[in-house]
Amino acid sequence: MNIMKPAPTGNSTRDRGRLTPRPTRAMPLAFPKGAAETAWSKTGHATVHVGTTRNTDRYELNVATAYYDRPDILDAWYRMLGEATGPETLYQSPQFFNYLVDMDSGQEASYELFVIRRRTDYAIVGFVPVRTLGCDLDFRFGSVSLFKRTMRTCQILGSVPLLDPTEQGLVEFVVAQLLARYANCDALYMQAVPEEIGVGLPRCAGVSTHVLNGWRPCHTQPLPDSVEAYLQKFNAKKRYNLSRQIRLLTEAAGPLQVRRIEQPGQVASLLDATIAITGSLSGARDAEQVRLKNLARHGLLLSYVIRCGDEDVAVVLGSRSSSVWHVHKIACKHKYLPLSVGMSAVHLAVMDVLANAPLQLIDYGYGTPNAEFRSTHVLRSRGHVLLHRTRSLSTLLLKVHGKCDALNEAMIRHTKAAKKWYAKRKQASPQALKARRTA
Repeated sequence: MNIMKPAPTGNSTRDRGRLTPRPTRAMPLAFPKGAAETAWSKTGHATVHVGTTRNTDRYELNVATAYYDRPDILDAWYRMLGEATGPETLYQSPQFFNYLVDMDSGQEASYELFVIRRRTDYAIVGFVPVRTLGCDLDFRFGSVSLFKRTMRTCQILGSVPLLDPTEQGLVEFVVAQLLARYANCDALYMQAVPEEIGVGLPRCAGVSTHVLNGWRPCHTQPLPDSVEAYLQKFNAKKRYNLSRQIRLLTEAAGPLQVRRIEQPGQVASLLDATIAITGSLSGARDAEQVRLKNLARHGLLLSYVIRCGDEDVAVVLGSRSSSVWHVHKIACKHKYLPLSVGMSAVHLAVMDVLANAPLQLIDYGYGTPNAEFRSTHVLRSRGHVLLHRTRSLSTLLLKVHGKCDALNEAMIRHTKAAKKWYAKRKQASPQALKARRTA
């Protein structure tokens, strides 16, 4: 699945500082028995009507985008963020929302911040930052993409809504209001919902749940308190092999430098290294430079360039919250792959993080760890979850995509099994022939 992000433009010099870690608690999810549907929006992205939407029972929904940085709002926001346990609290933080504001400066905003208040005492019981974007459904035959269809979605940033878990019916209210306000969007989208939460989603009248491409493993690494404790997680042979790989790399390429990239002034060198290693960037250099500089201004950028002598040999691109380092990409110089440069780059970056940043976890996203690091890593099952109106064309499209995806996965499994069987038979044939001749 590919996510089409809004094009970044503009910049800002504001800096909100970094987050402060706080204790955590569980955040249960529940979903409504009938999400409201209206047709407020015109063609294109859904138009959010600024103002207040009231629930006749207990809550009201306020659009707080225009005053998101008011002191009382920030105080309540940080308090709830410190109690959150979702896997992507980075994306529901004030710093990331401020980053979105800076990036959309001068163009139509694709983001919004909703504050939920309890009607009886007007206390804040939730924050829901969202943005609109396209979500591609890829119809494939084996590894070949046949065609794609793009769904318009309202993404709930952070995946697990930032709500007070003691408030009954709060999540139901929020989902219903978002589906109503973003009537021109096909679904609400959450990109990393933990399976232990997702499997408990009830079947509700009016709202259906679809897990795009099924539940998949996410590769995470809990961090100990020190470099020494990290190294002790490996046996003696593994520690020796890691040291040997780094030594061989420096012998082949030159003296080692580990460059931590956190400040706006360091972004140019990060982009230079990326181009030198991969030959290109994911987008235009100017746009990518603006994006990374804005992340750095808000204390969200944490990347590494591994340099040997006069040559950049690896790049680890990532962002950070108060407690989690999100690794988005690892790129290595191709000619040094036989020296395990990627493994060495990750190992060096992790040791620098332990020595200089008070983080608790590294999140590598969807995928599984290299066999060399399985003793230090933990797999978490998560999924791309779409909440959509049951009576809609989106339901039909997602059902068809789900069937095609299941058939494609079955075909791939059978193909792999057939290849494995054929390889074993081919290996056994000479032995059988030799046995017959001997007999």
